Formats: sequence, structure tokens, C-alpha cells
Amino acid sequence: MFLAWSQQVSEESALNKALDIVRKQLAERDYDVYDWSQQQHIRNIGAEIENQLLQCDLMILEGSSGRPNLAFEVGFARRADIPVIVLKQEDSEALPEDFGAPKYLQYPNDASWEANFKRFETDLRKLLDALQSGALSPGHRELRRARSEFHHGVQQVLDNYQGDHAHLHLMDGLVKAMASGIREGGQSIIAAHSDYYVRMFNALQKRPNLQVKAIADLTDDIEPFWKSSKPDLTTPVGERVFLVDWKLFFERESELSRYIDTWRKELLRHKDYKIFVATKDDIDPRARHPFSTETVGLNLLLIEDDATFGGYRRSRDFKEQQMFVVEHDEHRCENARVFYNAVVEGAVQFDPADDFVSLKRKWLSKHRIGQWDLAWNQQTERRPPAYFDRYDQHVRCWIPPYNEFISECAAAVAREILHIRQGTGKPVDLLEVGHGTGSLTALILPWIKHLSEPSEALGDLPPVGRYYAVDRAEQMHNIAREYLGDDVNARVHLLKQIAWQGVREDLRYDVIFGSLVMHFMLDRATGPVSADSFFKECIRRLQPGGSLVFSDSFGIDEGSGIDSGEAAGQWRDAMVAHGLSEDYASGFISGNADMIGAFSCEELRESAIRTGLIPVGERSVGAIPFFKVMTFRRPPQEAGPTDSPAT
Repeated sequence: MFLAWSQQVSEESALNKALDIVRKQLAERDYDVYDWSQQQHIRNIGAEIENQLLQCDLMILEGSSGRPNLAFEVGFARRADIPVIVLKQEDSEALPEDFGAPKYLQYPNDASWEANFKRFETDLRKLLDALQSGALSPGHRELRRARSEFHHGVQQVLDNYQGDHAHLHLMDGLVKAMASGIREGGQSIIAAHSDYYVRMFNALQKRPNLQVKAIADLTDDIEPFWKSSKPDLTTPVGERVFLVDWKLFFERESELSRYIDTWRKELLRHKDYKIFVATKDDIDPRARHPFSTETVGLNLLLIEDDATFGGYRRSRDFKEQQMFVVEHDEHRCENARVFYNAVVEGAVQFDPADDFVSLKRKWLSKHRIGQWDLAWNQQTERRPPAYFDRYDQHVRCWIPPYNEFISECAAAVAREILHIRQGTGKPVDLLEVGHGTGSLTALILPWIKHLSEPSEALGDLPPVGRYYAVDRAEQMHNIAREYLGDDVNARVHLLKQIAWQGVREDLRYDVIFGSLVMHFMLDRATGPVSADSFFKECIRRLQPGGSLVFSDSFGIDEGSGIDSGEAAGQWRDAMVAHGLSEDYASGFISGNADMIGAFSCEELRESAIRTGLIPVGERSVGAIPFFKVMTFRRPPQEAGPTDSPAT
């Protein structure tokens, strides 16, 4: 606080009493006071005063004497937007008409007038209280100081260059760019380059008792500091939701475990901090980020008490740039609050005792992922939406090595494509039976693209010709079409058909393959005739020299040293070890007897040989004895009149 006064008053004792009251009330508020009137012995007093004025938050001037420099001090304060209080003795000279209208208080001109001094003391307290909740609030004071620092920095640049210089124009561009971000929304919106967000956020720590909620979207790289040298962004936050890719629960355990270590440390450092974990799939689809389609990621800053929220969006001037935008708007902040609550509703709370498996188990249980519903024991296309909406997550609970499982199947398909291509020199036509959500297809397509690039560059025929993928369930068909995106119709043709009913009778394929579909198409209860019939249908649609590749759950071979019950127990234990509850694991085993009691590899080899196929490969996947990839080939022979390629 800057205090200036003069003893050139009619009643000095009254002045001193008024100043004592001022100093006392400023001390009660822990304000530091710079008393100019007691510092006039300092050399270069002008520079010292200017420096003190730049640093002060409030100026209190005694204006009874009409000091010549009073107008300068008030004018400087107005220029710097510093609050000013002028004190005047009663019956002293009036302020000049052109002086402006600063807040001023009168005090008695007689030190013995206690009642009037009590009134002065009360009026001063009310005025300081009003200023402290407004112009002297921590936010106002900090921002004014930051503005002064910025102004000082710009002035140093101006002082350093006496003539015109490119540096001045570059600085002009920077200042105008920052100013445009402030002007964009007037007083209610701040738009800044995303690189400034960390310092903006950390400044919130200066406001006591601030209740901040936040969403950190870890599914993209907008906030890279969560992955590396993360600054302390926790202190001003009461709770934060971390949005993670659901695949971290199944494929990238080490990455999620690193986050878990960080969260645990943060909870130990900040006792009142709450952490929630969710995936985007857990959010009610009706919930909308307050920035709607303009948002980049689902990051959110929410300060409900101040009706303020923020997030990232593209710059409207430079679309490739990301801006961090903060808005103060009662109505739109309510939208932000609704969105935040919707995200929390789908999240699970992280506890310091949680490890990867316990956190995964919480998440699976909350969303009933991996729970087998008896209503699902019907034809796939008749199953309810809950089966399809989370199928990719369900199946990874039921088949713990699922990623390895489909990778091995894709590798086997690739080997057969190369084998046939090398033998015929012609493009290889593919038929995928039961494409599901497109997980297996998505592994094969990049390999086909990579294999085709040299041939396409040379104008040769590509190694792979037509690629058809069929599935009987419309829901699966729609999910796969969205997942595979631009590759649909360009690299693969998705068909909603029932194998074999919807597959054209006149087409022949070089490789027919599928994953987790064979046990649906066979009925072991009817005996070997079911397997024989299946292989005969495959041969009808397979080119001579063509291949069959299927990954699935196959029954236990006789003489393997383990029975089906023991193997099923191993399967159940593996599901539990990977986070599924015992009830869910047991429910899946009991609801999928066709997978436990499926044809064994030995039985299928015998059937294949009976129908004219040659078993050429069998690969186990993981430690659970059910999961294998089997490969069969049709012997090469002269093409008959009905053998025509798929076109």
C-alpha cells in the first residue's frame, strides 16, 4: 500500500490520529505499507516513488493541503488502475474540479472529537472491506501485478532499440496475438495457446478454498505432461477424472500401471484429492462437452462457484493450432457441470491401494463387462444391444489371450496368402466368415496394403484380389463398417449375410478364414456328420489348392492328459486372474458349453481328411488348452467347370 501525506494541515494532531487509524486497519489486513512521507530523505526519490507506485495495490493520499504532486499521484494511479482513497480534514479546501472523483473520506479537524473519529474509522473499514472483495481481492491484485510485469518487459524492449528494428515488429506481433485472445470473448472468455495452460492452471493455487474439478483426457496427446515430466497440477483440484483408452485394461498393462503409480503418489501428497478413472465408452452418449463439435479431446476445467469452465478447441484463425479457452458464463457453465457429472457417473474412484487388477475389476463390475447374460444364448443377430455395444471388451474378458489369439490367426492367413500367391502367381481372393466387430480384419488389412505397395508401384497385379467379409448380425456389420472406415469397399467388402446361405454359389475363394465362428457353425451333439458337412461346404467354395484357417475354442483331445472339466477350471481361473469376478467367470463357462464341448482338433483333423482336405497346421495360443489356430488345404487339381474365381 502506498501512503502519502503532508503535515501542512491546520490540525496536525487530527491528521496523526487519522493516520494511526489507517495504519492500524491496514495492519489488521496484513498489508505492507510504504509511507512516502517518511522516505523523502532517499536519493533519487522520483525513481523510487515510481517503482513503489508500480508495485502497490492501493494508494491512500492525504489531500487536505492541496499538495502540488497530489494530482500526479492520482493520475498515475488512474493510469495503472490502482484504487485510490483520498483523506481530507473537515472544512479543508475542496479538490479541484478537474481532479476527478476518487473515493475520499473526511476525518475531524479536532483530535478530541471521538464520536466523529469513530464514524471515520467505521467508514474506512467499510470502504476497505468493499475494496478487499473487489479491486483488492487476490485475483485482481495478482493480475494487475502480472500486467505491470508485462508492461515493464515491453518497455525494456522499447528502451533497448532507439530506432526502428525487426525485433520491435516481432514483439508487436506477439503482443497483438495475445491481446486478440483476450479480446475474442470480451471480459468473459480467455483464449490462449495451449502451451500456456500449465502456467495458467498453476496460478489458481493463489486463490484459497477454490473448488476445482477437471477432466484429463489421456486418449490423445493434447496434454503431454501427464506422460512425462508432469508438473504439479493437483494442488488446486478437488477431484479429477482421467479418461483412458479402454484398451489399456487389456493390451497395454504397463502403460496403465505407470499412470496408477502416479495417481497413487498424488493421493498420498494431497489427502483431499479424489481421482476417478473412466473410458469414453463409459460416458452417456447423450452427454455433450460444452464446446460441442469444436472441442479437441474431452479435457475440461470446471470452477462451479465462479461459473467458469475451460477446455481445448481449434483456433478459429489457424485451424492447425489448439487453443485453451476459458469461459465465464452461468448458463454454459451449467452445461459443463452436467457433462462433468455424466463423466463421473460412468467412472470408478481410484484408491491408493488399487493395482492394475483391482482397478480393472472395479471397472468391469461397474459396467457389467464380461457378464454373460442368459439372453445371449440365442442366435447372435437376436442378442440385445448390451452384447454388441461392449463386445470388444467382453470378448477380451472371456478370452484373456484374445489379442494374441487373433494375431496368430492373422499370421496364419498371411502365410497361406503368400503360399498360394507363390504357387499361382495370381491375386489371392479371400472370404472371412463372421467378421464381427472387424478386429481380425483390421489386422489383415495393413499387411495387405504393405504387401501390395511394390506391386501397385510397378503396375503388377496385387497379391490379394477380392476380400469379402460376411456376418449375419446387422449390429456387428455396422460396428465393423465404422471401425474400418475408408478401407470398406476400397480394400474389403463387408456383406450382411449368413454363411453359407448368403454366399454366392458360383464364387470360389483361395483362403476362407474366421475367428470364434467355427463352434457356432458346428454341432458336436450330432456327431461327425456336422464336421463333415461343414468341411464339404468349405470345399465347394474353395479353389483347388486353397486354404482354410480358423481360430477358436476347440475341445480337449483324448490322451492329452487333461479332461474338459479341469481345462474349464483353468479357463475360469485365467479370467479371474485378469480381473473378471468369479461370478462372471463361472457364468460365462456355464453359459458357453458349446465352447467347452466343441469338436477337438483330433476329431476335426479326421473329418477334414475324410472330406479330402489336408491338415497342415495347428498352433496353441496361450496356456489355456482350448485356444488354437488350425489350417487346412485343399489339394491342387485341374479347375472344373464350376471353379471360377471370386469377382
